[in-house]
Amino acid sequence: MLQAAGGVICNMSSVHGLQGVPEHSVYAATKGAIIAYTRSLAVELAHKGIRVNAIAPGWITVENYFKCIPGFTEEIAAQAGYNAIPVARCGEPSDIARLAAFLCSDDSSFIVGQTLVADGGTTAMMSLVSDFRKESTNTFGKGYIPGI
Repeated sequence: MLQAAGGVICNMSSVHGLQGVPEHSVYAATKGAIIAYTRSLAVELAHKGIRVNAIAPGWITVENYFKCIPGFTEEIAAQAGYNAIPVARCGEPSDIARLAAFLCSDDSSFIVGQTLVADGGTTAMMSLVSDFRKESTNTFGKGYIPGI
């Protein structure tokens, strides 16, 4: 890339690098390190024509789940995704592949040093919300602005 005076690096991280999950501390630490490495490497290489970014996928149903989790099925993944992810589904590897293709294309030439989260809205949702699909009867925020 240095000899060619340009190129693109797309690192793979995870939402685990942004949020905590019990019993995932080492994994989370490695994914957080990738995010920090992406930012630092991006500023080191940008002036040399090399763009560096990262992707932080959420729950992407991959083949390894079926191998490592006893009894794991497509139906279990679909139900878990519906229950836990705002878009009501787990991601597919193709969701991440399309984002990587974009980040490696000239269409993203001004995106440098960023970690793009592709998680169906998981990290956008505060974990204190119990059932995000039901309309709340709480009045948080109502009445602060006249007419709302």
